[in-house]
Amino acid sequence: MQNRSHVIVRLAVHLEGRHNVFFRSGELIQQVERARFRDTNLTAYFRLNATDPKARQYLYHEVPNHYCWNVSTCTWTRRRTNTGDRVIGRMYSVSPLDRERFYLRLLLVHRRGCVSFADVKTVDGVLHPSYEAAATALGLLEDDTAWSRCLAEACQHTTLHVKFGPSSQSSACTVCRPIRWDFTMVLRNI
Repeated sequence: MQNRSHVIVRLAVHLEGRHNVFFRSGELIQQVERARFRDTNLTAYFRLNATDPKARQYLYHEVPNHYCWNVSTCTWTRRRTNTGDRVIGRMYSVSPLDRERFYLRLLLVHRRGCVSFADVKTVDGVLHPSYEAAATALGLLEDDTAWSRCLAEACQHTTLHVKFGPSSQSSACTVCRPIRWDFTMVLRNI
C-alpha cells in the first residue's frame, strides 16, 4: 500500500447548466431533480473561490493538490495532510469542434480564482459574450494570419492536391474566423 501511485482526480468541464446527470432507471423523478442541482467539481470550484480567499491562488487543475473532493457533499475541503504531491487534477479533454467548452477549458487552464461562469468570461473588467471572445481578449488565441499564409502558399504550387473547406481545416485545428476564399483571385496572382 505504501508504494501507491498518484491519485487522479477527474475534473468536469461543462457549460453553465449543462452538466451531466446520472441516474438509474426507475429512480424517482425527485431524486433525478435533486441530482440536477448538485454541484459538480467545476461549480464547487467556483463556490470554493467565492468563500475561501486562499483557494483563489490556484488554477482549476491545481485545486486537487490542496483540497479534497468530497463526493457525498459535492464540496472541496482543505487537505489535512500534505499529500497534494501525489494527486493529479486532470480536466476532461474537449474537442476543438465543441467550441465554447473548448475555450472554457482553455480559460480554466490560465485563469485563477474565478467565482462563476461569468467571471471566466470577464477580462479586464469586460464581460465578453463568449468564452472564445474572452480567450481572444486574454491573448490566448492567435488570429488567422497563419491559415491565410498557408492557403496562399498552397495556391502557389503548380499542382494543388489540397482539399479546401471547413471540414478539412477544422479536423486538425480550429480557424478563429472562417472566411470564404476566392481561389480564382489568388490563382490569377501566381
